[in-house]
Amino acid sequence: MIRALLLVMLVVALGVPQAATAQPGADEQLAAQYFQQGDFEKAAMYYERLHRKQPNDFYYEQLLKSYTAMKEFDGAEKLVKDQMRRANGEPRYIIDLGVLYKTMDEPEKANKEYDKAIKQMRADQGSVRQVANAFVQANETDRALEAYERGEKMLPSGSTFAYEIAGLYGQKGDTPRMVSAYMDLLAVNEGYIQAVQNALSRFIDLDVADVRSETLRTELLRRIQKDPQRNIYPELLIWMYIQQKDMTSAFVQSKAMDKRFDEGGARLMDLARIALSNKDHSTAYKCYEYVLSLGRNDANYVQARIGSVRTRYEQLTGQPEPALIDLQDLDQRATETLIELGLAQPTVDLLRDQAYLNAYYLNDHDRAETLLQEAIALPSIDPKTRAQLKLDLGDVYLLAGNIWEASLLYSQVDLEFKYDMLGHEARLRNAKVSFYAGDFLWAQGQLEVLKASTSKLIANDAMELSLRITDNLGLDSNSVPLSYFARAELLRFQHRYDESLAVLDSLDEEFPGHTLGDDILYERYRIAYARHRYAEAAAQLDKVLELYPLDILVDNALLDLGRLYEDILNDPEKAKGYYERLLFEQTGSIFVPEARDRFRKLRGDVLEAPPEPPAPMVQP
Repeated sequence: MIRALLLVMLVVALGVPQAATAQPGADEQLAAQYFQQGDFEKAAMYYERLHRKQPNDFYYEQLLKSYTAMKEFDGAEKLVKDQMRRANGEPRYIIDLGVLYKTMDEPEKANKEYDKAIKQMRADQGSVRQVANAFVQANETDRALEAYERGEKMLPSGSTFAYEIAGLYGQKGDTPRMVSAYMDLLAVNEGYIQAVQNALSRFIDLDVADVRSETLRTELLRRIQKDPQRNIYPELLIWMYIQQKDMTSAFVQSKAMDKRFDEGGARLMDLARIALSNKDHSTAYKCYEYVLSLGRNDANYVQARIGSVRTRYEQLTGQPEPALIDLQDLDQRATETLIELGLAQPTVDLLRDQAYLNAYYLNDHDRAETLLQEAIALPSIDPKTRAQLKLDLGDVYLLAGNIWEASLLYSQVDLEFKYDMLGHEARLRNAKVSFYAGDFLWAQGQLEVLKASTSKLIANDAMELSLRITDNLGLDSNSVPLSYFARAELLRFQHRYDESLAVLDSLDEEFPGHTLGDDILYERYRIAYARHRYAEAAAQLDKVLELYPLDILVDNALLDLGRLYEDILNDPEKAKGYYERLLFEQTGSIFVPEARDRFRKLRGDVLEAPPEPPAPMVQP
């Protein structure tokens, strides 16, 4: 026992190196730790030991990096040559030796090894990819290209590495050769169109008209002229125009393809949907009109007929003050379309648009009611569509001042769809009717239930209205200021904007400094927005942030300001600022996910992982 204790003390006194006493698992941990800390001498000591016991690729690579970092070139050269012998001269280790010689400033010896690696490639895709990938990892792009190009000559006719070659040219910034290689790939196999589109998007900023995008356009046009019967190149050209938001050129090219390949307007229908999503009503309208010109026997005729009217509807209702004659013409076109196609499930949305047009723009509430009642009476429509029509009709009644008729319809939908989102929406609208009528306590009771809605937006709206009632009813139950506000909100809903503003002005004058201050500003924002006075709308929201920084509407204001500057005022930097404030200052807001997504998009983050390179391909 004493002898053993003396032995331990002697070991400690002599300071036996840790490597002599550490367990294998500890060796690996210590090696990694020293390597990360940049202590390559100690890291090499552990990796040498680990590599002797288990000469795998990981220990080899770490040891080689450690030797190279220490400029221990003799040890590094011996290590690589030993590994080459173990692997029977596998080309990737020959390339490692060439990289080492290049690091030692011996380019001739490096090139000799690189040449040897390429010559030793076997005539199979796996060997070629292995060598080329080794060159890529060594940052020898030109040599990787040489390996792929030699590989194409070695392999059977039809085999291609065009995808990899194109990617390498893209990394080099050689856009003409990159584009040409991708076109060659599509010539071999059109199934790679998605992979090519993804790759082109990474290497060419298609939002900018510059030399690179012009190179792509020129090459596509050249390929189209060279092989006019192949449709993959026109398809890619249309895709490019769409990415550039050049819908006019996309329309011209799509129409030419439709005629050449007798596609029956399907491509134009797709383009119309894309144009609408980009608010390009003019192009969408032209697409639908082209399809209509193909005749009633065309399979897309019905949808084009509906799409044409609805596009015109979106275009006019998106204007600050559409001309009365245009609105009347649209109403007439909607009537003719419904007569031609018949009122049924597929045309109900068109009728809803027409009813909205009459109620909110032509001020013809009676006609809007008639249209909706006619649709509700249809036996062929599904229950949810009928319920949505009842909600629309309730809104029209509310617009016309028949608030109790509106409440009756909302109640019907609430009862029919008690546990559905439609029922929750109906109950929220009914609570607002009670609010407009000054029955604040009954409205509060409905809102309490809606706070638990599975729809976050409905629950949030219910919460805001509930808090507005609670915070502003007053300890003495003085409901006058809140009644003023409810009246103003109803007038705003009825598009009686000047009257609504007059009530808000009276509220400010008679009850200065009232707790409704932030709500009043928000109402003024909504009116300005509805009138397309966007700068004024933004100013009202900025006042909310300035004067009421701790109130419940702050997160709403931040999100709405971000949307305003991003979508309408075209100031992405300001939009980013508001989204960022919401993310950091309003962490519990339900708007955080949307603000985060919009912020990341404006910042240019890659929201999706880049696609994996396609599998090896041989032309059959």
